Amino acid sequence: MLEQHQRKSRTTTFPQYRKEMKGVGWGYLYNAHKDDDLDPATLEAETARLMADDDVTKKKGIYEYLLTKNEKHLNIRAFTDAQKRTLYERQKGICCSCKNHFEIANMEADHITPWSQGGKTEIANGQMLCRDCNRQKSDK
Repeated sequence: MLEQHQRKSRTTTFPQYRKEMKGVGWGYLYNAHKDDDLDPATLEAETARLMADDDVTKKKGIYEYLLTKNEKHLNIRAFTDAQKRTLYERQKGICCSCKNHFEIANMEADHITPWSQGGKTEIANGQMLCRDCNRQKSDK
């Protein structure tokens, strides 16, 4: 009975069925978000947008992301090693934040405009930061 109610709730909240829905932990999501004020039209528009986003490499995680807003469920595409090298050479090994020089192994590629704010994983939106500066930025 509860499973039937959870399925009905899923189809009410996410009315368009997609193959990526298979295997999602709907019972857990239902229990955690059954009292949330959700707009199915907004959720459907966001689902469609995220399905079309090439940076989202884990399409199945879209549903959990939309309910939790935790980007880890999307497995956002990271900068490639070639992109990191290009960014590193462009900056001559200088961290964009602290302005110190580092070897590439001690730096991380970072989105200038975060993915969550529409930034893409591309050279024009990338910069290299030392690990400490990148971690401090992530904490904000």
